[in-house]
Amino acid sequence: MSEILENLFRSKAEVKLLRLFLNNSEKEYLFNEIISNSKVKASLARKEINIFIKIKFLVQRKKLNKVYYSVNKDFIFYNELKRLIFKASPTSSEKISGQVIKLGRIRFVLISGIFLNSDKGKVDILIVGENINRARLKTFLSNIEAEVGKGINYVCMSTDELRYRKSMFDKFIINIFESPHKVLIDRMKKDI
Repeated sequence: MSEILENLFRSKAEVKLLRLFLNNSEKEYLFNEIISNSKVKASLARKEINIFIKIKFLVQRKKLNKVYYSVNKDFIFYNELKRLIFKASPTSSEKISGQVIKLGRIRFVLISGIFLNSDKGKVDILIVGENINRARLKTFLSNIEAEVGKGINYVCMSTDELRYRKSMFDKFIINIFESPHKVLIDRMKKDI
């Protein structure tokens, strides 16, 4: 569905910026924060922001010689855009699986929350495996957050830790599995 949005709107950069502002409607951003959070090139971001200001989707405010940008909740199509952006899955399951498998010896991956357009559950992604490269994990999360337009709540643990916590009926782990979720990778089968 993300591809539909990218074709419906003028550019992928526009969709990323829409997601950033609509998923964080209470926040104000400096220009550098917009670039950092969305991973959109400065020139493209400036162009899109100027268009958003012109149509009154964004408002800008100066404070202490700095310019802050935020979404205009009174924008005529605010609610419709928010529903559209929320309904369109931020990224495909196949894309997540393809990227997460490169992080180490991955045994189990579960998505929930924002990836299923749900605000239920405490975790957006659970990654279980061994020898997980933390630098790659950080880059992976940063890239996904830029696509989603919001911080990702994640849990990363070893296979033994997941088994132990499940055997102890850990409330946090039980909550993850009882919340709406989708298993992307399961190399543990009935182990958990």
